[in-house]
Amino acid sequence: MFLDTLDHESFFHAVMDTIPSSILILDESLIVRTVNSNFLEKSHGSLHTTLGKRLQEIFPAAFQDTPLDQQIREVIGSGKTLRRRRMTYRAPGVALRTYSYSICPLQLQGGSRGVILVMDDVTDLLQLGEEVRRMQLHLASVVESAGDLIISTDSHGAIMTWNTAAEKSTGYAEGEVRGSELSGHFEEPHQQEVESCFRGISEIDDCHSIEWPMRCKSGETIPVSWRLSRMTSHTGDVTGVVVVGRSLVEQRAMEAQIHQGEKLAALGIVIGGIAHEIRNPLGVSSAAAQLMRNRMGSPILLGECIDKVIGGIDRASLVVESLLRFARPQPITETTQVNVVNMLKNALMFAAGEAAVGTRYEWNPPAETADICAEGVQNLLELVFINLMLNAFQAMPNGGVLTIDVRRDGKEVIVEIGDSGPGIPEAHLRKIFDPFFTTRSDSRRSGLGLSVSHSIVRQHGGDVSVRTALGMGTTFAVRIPAAREAP
Repeated sequence: MFLDTLDHESFFHAVMDTIPSSILILDESLIVRTVNSNFLEKSHGSLHTTLGKRLQEIFPAAFQDTPLDQQIREVIGSGKTLRRRRMTYRAPGVALRTYSYSICPLQLQGGSRGVILVMDDVTDLLQLGEEVRRMQLHLASVVESAGDLIISTDSHGAIMTWNTAAEKSTGYAEGEVRGSELSGHFEEPHQQEVESCFRGISEIDDCHSIEWPMRCKSGETIPVSWRLSRMTSHTGDVTGVVVVGRSLVEQRAMEAQIHQGEKLAALGIVIGGIAHEIRNPLGVSSAAAQLMRNRMGSPILLGECIDKVIGGIDRASLVVESLLRFARPQPITETTQVNVVNMLKNALMFAAGEAAVGTRYEWNPPAETADICAEGVQNLLELVFINLMLNAFQAMPNGGVLTIDVRRDGKEVIVEIGDSGPGIPEAHLRKIFDPFFTTRSDSRRSGLGLSVSHSIVRQHGGDVSVRTALGMGTTFAVRIPAAREAP
């Protein structure tokens, strides 16, 4: 009822002008009968210059690429609508635009036939679509060119995409794995870990990486470090997971090469240390032998030289034995009672040659030494204290105070050897017993002395500890089993 009160022609033109498409009504002669404001705006025309004009007159450039007049006649003749065709159109002073158009048959007043031509400017939409397509191609190219394994799955862990790097690393083509469960490409127990991740998909930490060895088509397993990221919809629902893996095969091979190089370097240090440790007693023996040859007429000197030769040989043998024990540690079973005080005196006599001028000694050996005896191998334990004293002297290159304390504490004998040197930095404390660790620039020092000493004490069932303070000095405490008392 409301429409009956309106002017139908006014209503028709109002509707035409509100439609965002360009609309023209043409008769059988292709003359424009009606046009809406959207077309006039797009074509930079007016009603005066458009109505009553033939189609060729209002946008002739359209006929360069599109047989629009022929299509209109076909629609009028057949009565069938022509939908969603495209044409390019350039109005004067306007850049080339692309239109999607449809032609519908129409019955005009007076019984004549005509058409309604509806056109939509899709230039921006096509450009956006082309930009999206280029971006998709670019992203696809990035994924395919990446050196990492990039796999996408649905929210349940079924594989959707599988890039070239994944194919090269595993030997499986994308077609062979698409739709299969990602967890099926891992060995137990990692397979259960992958399944657990997908069961708790909403809690996946995008920043968390984990190592899961992956099974290849050849049957071998390669180490891979993985990072999982959720894919979500606009509503925040998890739609899938992007799984990025980095093959660690080359990294592990490089690590193995580095480790091999470190072992060779360590071997060189060991050889240097052994050469130094053995060269000293051999030098003493050689010098003594020279004196024996040149001074055979002095029985006293001859006896001293013989002692030197024997002592040097014993010293070299002891070094070899201690290194063998260090390389193949095993508990010491054959022990004797060792007088610790006398052993410390011998060690100090041997090591004192390394002390700097001005070095003082703070040690008052107890008068009664019978109670301070340990169970062990004297030569090996003596080597321990020689090494600790040498280490103390090296910490005091300009002289200082060497302190020695020995006491019995229950079933243990405790020997403390300290220096007044600069102390040991906190960063070095955890490494001082490591083989080959040394902060000395002296090439004669292999960094093996403390390691050998620590190994020997442990083989005796004892322990070595250290306390230090920067600028105050360092003290090593050796605890070894005390000798069993006679029944």
